[in-house]
Amino acid sequence: MDEDFSAMSDPDFLAERRRVREQLEHTPQHELSPELAARYQRLDEEFLRRASLAWSQAR
Repeated sequence: MDEDFSAMSDPDFLAERRRVREQLEHTPQHELSPELAARYQRLDEEFLRRASLAWSQAR
């Protein structure tokens, strides 16, 4: 699943990021799915992109 997270609204994006993070936190390390970890990595990259944009616009 390769979603365009940049198209999501902020509330939807943050809810999805939280959902995936919580799933990762509550899954035993030996049962972690590489796909789920990769999804969280992409969400984290989008989070940093949005934060960078917000920070540069605030200056």
